[in-house]
Amino acid sequence: MKNLDQALEFPTTRRDPESGYTLHGRRFDDPYAWLERLDAPETQAWIAAQEAVTHAVLRSVPGREGLRAAVARSARYARLSPPIPAGPHGREFLWQADASDDKLKLMLRRGKGAPLEPVLDPNTWASDEALVFAVPSPDGARVAFGKAIGSTHGAVIHVLDVETGRLLPDRPRGTSHSSVAWRPDASGFFYAACPEPGEVPAGDEAHWNAIYEHRIGSGAPARRIFGDDQEKEYWCSVKLSECRRFAVLYKWDYVHANVVYLLRLADDALVPVAPAMRSLNQVQVIGDSLLVHTDLDAPRGRLCVAPLMAPTEWRTLIPESSDTLQTVAGVGGRLYAVYSHAASHRVRIHAQDGAYLRDLVLPALGSVNRNEGEGIVSGISGAWSGDEVWVSFMSYVQAPSVYRYDYATDRLSPYHIPDVGLDASEYVTDQVWYESLDGTRVSMFIIHRKDLPRDGRQPVRLSGYGGFNISVEPRFAAVHAAWLKLGGVLAFANVRGGGEYGRAWHQAACKTRRQNAFDDYIAAARWLVSAGYTRPSRLASRGNSNGGLLVAVAAMQAPEAFGAVFCRAPTLDMLRFPNFGHMSSATVEYGSPDDPVEGPYLAGYSPYHNVRADRRYPVMAFVSALNDRVAPPHDPLKMVARLQAEGTGGGPYFLLPLRDSGHGGGTTLTALIEQDVDELSFYCRTLDVAPL
Repeated sequence: MKNLDQALEFPTTRRDPESGYTLHGRRFDDPYAWLERLDAPETQAWIAAQEAVTHAVLRSVPGREGLRAAVARSARYARLSPPIPAGPHGREFLWQADASDDKLKLMLRRGKGAPLEPVLDPNTWASDEALVFAVPSPDGARVAFGKAIGSTHGAVIHVLDVETGRLLPDRPRGTSHSSVAWRPDASGFFYAACPEPGEVPAGDEAHWNAIYEHRIGSGAPARRIFGDDQEKEYWCSVKLSECRRFAVLYKWDYVHANVVYLLRLADDALVPVAPAMRSLNQVQVIGDSLLVHTDLDAPRGRLCVAPLMAPTEWRTLIPESSDTLQTVAGVGGRLYAVYSHAASHRVRIHAQDGAYLRDLVLPALGSVNRNEGEGIVSGISGAWSGDEVWVSFMSYVQAPSVYRYDYATDRLSPYHIPDVGLDASEYVTDQVWYESLDGTRVSMFIIHRKDLPRDGRQPVRLSGYGGFNISVEPRFAAVHAAWLKLGGVLAFANVRGGGEYGRAWHQAACKTRRQNAFDDYIAAARWLVSAGYTRPSRLASRGNSNGGLLVAVAAMQAPEAFGAVFCRAPTLDMLRFPNFGHMSSATVEYGSPDDPVEGPYLAGYSPYHNVRADRRYPVMAFVSALNDRVAPPHDPLKMVARLQAEGTGGGPYFLLPLRDSGHGGGTTLTALIEQDVDELSFYCRTLDVAPL
């Protein structure tokens, strides 16, 4: 890379010396604020020039075609979900994709043994159109689905007639549709949305999220049934109870707390369950009772029960334990509790009265649950009144798989295990513990070949997240599999700010305690060197979203600890983030730049404001998803411009723009594969790794 650096010619970036602002008595220069205008011709020309340099480097990596083949082998596999019963005669829907498909399809099976029929096949749509969600009506006659363009955010609901394949003329009001739940008689559905343009002041279009009801075929405006009239940052979600008597309504303060109400469908009465915004709660209706999974007065979670006649009178059913209770699913008359045990999952089965029955033994160290916009979703599914128990599972070396569990025989049987071309028996997943700067013990997963020599020379890719109560748990990704095939080592640090160890672990890195997450991550990098895995020049630091902020701050504070940094879809200007879209909601996590205490604290670590000319920063690639609606897509641009101008002792610093991607990646598998190939090419170039 040093030799390459001599030949690189990055475009000149205009610096506006007058641009800036004063905050809490201090002047902050913002010379690259003009790059925030993404559609401006000057910005577009600058992006294209930076992109040309980056692509010239990444696409010249020897063996790039081998990297693409390796990623594609582990990315293109058949996918199959558990069935979704809907309608008479055993009719069921499911998600399915062949290895050649770029997008998941919604399929229909009209009865046991019947062939699968396509209902929605987004592979026939334009490449930038994404099928974000699809919810069949209870009678199976219609499907409400969300289509987005250029990313998976900003979906618009359409309604499909299953038998005719035609779209209904219904167009629900509002923007950024999500979280659909049908009425039991299929006469309409509830959904979450932001208001129509012009209904709120300019700049608030991404706020005032609420639950609306749309009636099929009605020309009347959708009815707003639930939301908040005081706090614009809250967002909402809705579910239909299995008994079909209630819609369960949630209002979220990001991932810090929520309130829960039931909408009694017989008379549309709102029934409070958790009316105060002081804990995280998930609710399931079981007969005449409510199951309430909560962290109220239990930082690691507990399960409560309440009678429907007195839904706020909770009684503990499964008490808090040393592990973190993530979800409880009532299936087949039993309670399946999924725990985070040192950042991987354990499943314990309880009777309806809470009595412990047995553990459900998983195939290996791995994950069952998943994180979605509606909090943590259980990987155990099925009906309370049914007898089928479905278990989702994945690990670092096993792609998302589905099993059936038979309680009577205590047997977990494979339903769908994809072939991703990776022999799991050749690799080992270790969990180690190390000390952070303040002495806190932090865990880390390390995945590598069983015959790995501990000679301090291995290429290591370290990742972390450290925020928003999101846990770093075993997850499969094609780019991980390809990196392992290259002989690389994967490391995932469970730093503070995540949800691995309950509410206290999350809050330990919120607002003016955020430095704990950065210290934990830097300590992980140094431990990997001291333990003989690698040396700094062969250690790549990779983060996405809030993890992108994590790796950028770590590089600013401890540049000598890393050989390369891959920073994707980050927030990097911590003094202006509330000005972007719904990011003002994130002040509950980061703190507010306007606060006299939190503002200076944010300035103290904000990557954009802490570039120093006297530091030798590692080679860094900043990835901007130009259709990002979650994190500011212009932040990577501003960061690259500042580093190229002021961090001249290190680098080089690359901008990798993703033109047809949102926060979560591309809309097609082909696009995602190409992004993974770019990432691996970066590691091969910077860490001196021989491609396949």
